[in-house]
Amino acid sequence: MLLSEANNDQIVKIVSIEAGKGAKQRLYALGIHPDDIVQVVSKSNFGPILVKILSKDNARIAIGRGIAQKIKVENIN
Repeated sequence: MLLSEANNDQIVKIVSIEAGKGAKQRLYALGIHPDDIVQVVSKSNFGPILVKILSKDNARIAIGRGIAQKIKVENIN
């Protein structure tokens, strides 16, 4: 499943990031990496998805929907 398909309050593990080099580097700089556990805090039909990185001090990060469609996740609930 893709991060963009996860529901509000769903907890998922990032499996892989299928994006270009620049997008990957940007996500890494924000603290998003494979094997991180994240919770979808806020998601609507439009706009960015707000996630909380549970494996790293509960940091909250907004991820654009286009990038979220390139992040593969698996449900851990």
